Amino acid sequence: MKNLLIVLVSVVLFSCEQTQYNDLEYQLVWSDEFDQGEIDERKWNFEIGNGCQYNLYGWGNNELEYYTAQNASISESDYLLIEAKKEQYQYEDCDGTVAIAEYTSARLNTKNKFDFSFGKVEASIKMDVHNGIWHAFWMLPSFPQTYWPLSGEIDIMEQFRQSNQNKLITTVHFGYGMIGAEYDSLTPTYFDEFHTYGVEWDRVSIKWFIDDSLVHTVYKTENQDLETTWPFNDPFHLILNTAVGGNLGGTPSFDSTKTMLVDYVRVYQKTTEQ
Repeated sequence: MKNLLIVLVSVVLFSCEQTQYNDLEYQLVWSDEFDQGEIDERKWNFEIGNGCQYNLYGWGNNELEYYTAQNASISESDYLLIEAKKEQYQYEDCDGTVAIAEYTSARLNTKNKFDFSFGKVEASIKMDVHNGIWHAFWMLPSFPQTYWPLSGEIDIMEQFRQSNQNKLITTVHFGYGMIGAEYDSLTPTYFDEFHTYGVEWDRVSIKWFIDDSLVHTVYKTENQDLETTWPFNDPFHLILNTAVGGNLGGTPSFDSTKTMLVDYVRVYQKTTEQ
């Protein structure tokens, strides 16, 4: 993309091992256009709380928000609307004590409603940017046989601010490592518009796209650890969320509601097994 400066976090090595399925056509197998007036709970789960239910206080990232179902809705313009709010939210913690969260937001996933292996995934997203806000469109394994990060993670897009710069990253987690790319020369008006974020994923590679331009590729043969531990043949599910604070979000400094708008999420697969 002309308006993106790509900085690879790790050294990308060329691999001659390519997918064998480039000549097959993608077919739409699942989508949500968010045009039904309310969130379709046949497709999405609401994750509620501060992560203690999963023994992940702060969702494993020192996040500050309490996730609620009320912070996600369908807007009048038929977009999925995720709202991060600064507010005093009282809740009962996992140990039974009454606690107060300073921020609320929403996190949705498709686990056990749509789990899949391989394909093309894309979403059209527009995001408010501000210190302390951390937007994400990503994937986790639905039925992991081991613990994270050995079980794998595909971050299609994460957005946050650091050192007064808006950051956009794409990352894959595996074994005890990670490989990612960072885009840090975005135009001042970039986040005023919707952009399409996606991946193409098969048995030997994961490719990231922004507005249909290929921006990053990770091959199974990238390094010995990745090739040995490659956890990306198993079913994964989709996640959309806006976190507040945390390891990447940093210190919040907002009072008004910050939003993520999603026009659609679509998943395509090729016509034969990959």
